[in-house]
Amino acid sequence: MALRDVLSLCGRVGLIVAAFTFVAGIVAGPVLEKLLFSRLTVTERSTQPAVPPADTPSERRTAKPG
Repeated sequence: MALRDVLSLCGRVGLIVAAFTFVAGIVAGPVLEKLLFSRLTVTERSTQPAVPPADTPSERRTAKPG
């Protein structure tokens, strides 16, 4: 093969790879944006429970009047 033919082949292969990369970027862009920049909420674990247990000794004393 002549040098001209090799350069022509490399140019065609390069254009095909560039076209596939461009299309893959258009398709994968929204998908990656949802995966990478999704809103994740992280909550801290508190030392005291938000709702006290229903069956505590103090509630039993106050619930029964006598």
